[in-house]
Amino acid sequence: MIQHFLNRPRVFLALAATALLVTPSTTAAKAASAPHLKASPTASAASDGQRPGDGTDQQVARFERQLARADYASQQGSEEVFILNQKYCTGAVFSAMWPNPQSPYIISSLPEVPGQAPNTNTPRTWRIRQDEAVVLIGTTPPPVEYFSFDLTMLKGSLPVGPVLWTSVGDPVNLKTIHTRGRTPYSRQFALVITGNRRTRDEVNQMLAASGLGGATTDMTIPPAMFRLGLEAGTDEFLLGIRTSVPKAGFEQALEDYRATPPLQVFRVRPGSGAADQTQPVYQPDPLRVPPLRTSGNGENELNLNPTLQTLRQRIIDAHPGYDVHEEVVQRGFEESYPGLQNNLVIDPPTTGVGALSYDADDPITDNISLPDGSFAVAYGTNHVSTGQATYSSITLNADTKAAVAVEAKDNVALLGSARDFIPDQKNADKFYAWTFSRADNGPTGPHVTQLPSTTTDFCAQYNGTRSVDLSTVRFVARAYMQPDTLTRPALSALLLDRVLVFTPKK
Repeated sequence: MIQHFLNRPRVFLALAATALLVTPSTTAAKAASAPHLKASPTASAASDGQRPGDGTDQQVARFERQLARADYASQQGSEEVFILNQKYCTGAVFSAMWPNPQSPYIISSLPEVPGQAPNTNTPRTWRIRQDEAVVLIGTTPPPVEYFSFDLTMLKGSLPVGPVLWTSVGDPVNLKTIHTRGRTPYSRQFALVITGNRRTRDEVNQMLAASGLGGATTDMTIPPAMFRLGLEAGTDEFLLGIRTSVPKAGFEQALEDYRATPPLQVFRVRPGSGAADQTQPVYQPDPLRVPPLRTSGNGENELNLNPTLQTLRQRIIDAHPGYDVHEEVVQRGFEESYPGLQNNLVIDPPTTGVGALSYDADDPITDNISLPDGSFAVAYGTNHVSTGQATYSSITLNADTKAAVAVEAKDNVALLGSARDFIPDQKNADKFYAWTFSRADNGPTGPHVTQLPSTTTDFCAQYNGTRSVDLSTVRFVARAYMQPDTLTRPALSALLLDRVLVFTPKK
């Protein structure tokens, strides 16, 4: 049995969104087996009676006391909404990399450990000692179509590029997260990110003693695939939160959540008391690569192809005064672990891995010319209506290198839009058709988005000065989390989204 650790000065935790890093101590006691950390008799593993929006201040205070008892060091961090369009326009990133404008990342930023090699993209990416953990405590998003916590590895400079940006296993999403309550929305939770089994077990015990035992979810950085450590050349990581499309009546709640994320993130490590904290205290105890959720439930959309072809012909017939050519989305982003092994970097127009979530299929078109006077009609199956996704969307991006997002429509907005062309088809609501237009006398109606002219200064809205070629566009069709498998739908089960480009006949 390990003796009681000496108390350390308590670390102040701001009530605003903050992050802490925790590490183990070098005392002789800690060289033995993990300490037996008893849960507080008042701690509750789950509380179904929790009110939406209840804060986590009490649990954070208890966790802070547990850290002090265990002689763990900790550091504060912060939360930031990271809008890639804005970051590109202001010069912070070399490319926006085809972002989803409906789901700007909320990113956990962490300070550096004293003595470590500087991070490449401070404070957004961070190195992690092999016996460290990153702990996120907070409240989950309000009711949305989809949310997830995505742990990624990012190698390279965001301002200069190119970058290798890969997912670290499956994300934690609204169906896999543990919370204090029966619903995943607006509930207390904790995430533990580490590659060390002993550290994970100790931190989990501390969270249980703090009242979050039944609301804690583990995320693994497997040392078999990633290089952990604080010296130069080790991998750097980024934790981002996706929040896509509020349920009806929760639009303002989602805006408030993004504006002031109710999250506190901790960097924690066994404390050594030394000024240089880069050396591990615990011996390596590597966690294995977790199994990935398997995509595909045996169902598919392919029997809907006859209606898809009818929809295609009706769209063409509705615009006789134009020449038309067609683009079909294709697999553009490689899965993360194959992409990691092959060093498939993002360097637009090269897509590489593109931080593709294991919860998503993100097929993409080639770059397309869409000059003033022309329009494009994106059409296909509504993957949510067919049961193949929880959230889906079509996004129009611009510029071969900048790859900014100009417009996006989600499955809720797209529902019913195909009836403009196939009202006589019984399965019309399993399809969509949306027009993105630069034609002065082109299509009009509720399912038409009028695009800015190609001469528009795109970056002016962000007070940026970089140029964007709006005449060159690229479409991304997103399909997130098949409900039965809780991961991406099998691409072979989907009818691929398509784009018809109409230009005036000469």
